[in-house]
Amino acid sequence: MVVAMCTPRTLSNFAAGALITIAGCGTQSAPAVHGKVTLDGEPVTSGSIVFLSAASSGPKAAAAIEQGGYAVSAQDKLQPGRYRVEISWRKPTGRKIASADPGVMVDETREAVPPKYNIDSALSAEIGSRDVEKDFALSSK
Repeated sequence: MVVAMCTPRTLSNFAAGALITIAGCGTQSAPAVHGKVTLDGEPVTSGSIVFLSAASSGPKAAAAIEQGGYAVSAQDKLQPGRYRVEISWRKPTGRKIASADPGVMVDETREAVPPKYNIDSALSAEIGSRDVEKDFALSSK
């Protein structure tokens, strides 16, 4: 019969080794970002949102906005940091126009979101290391 003697130092070394092993087994995942987007209180029904890293070579990610909500998954690999945010919503005008295909009519659309939120965007978001909800309440004025 073998009896093991555990001293406080032996237990401490074992615990430290176990923590290193556990920490080394995990993979650091990128955060997921989700939220709501409204324009003048109205949900953006079918647009897009883009997160562009403030670092010139940093990651970027885009997601569809559907019924006022969007979700950028962890698989898009956004890293913690500051991002420029661009939001677009091509809203139907109610008119039909000719398409590039002869004889085919399509819905005319216009950009409903002012340039200050897309091509000239001043929107930004700080993304941390955990999943986060970021809502954007936009104004057409």
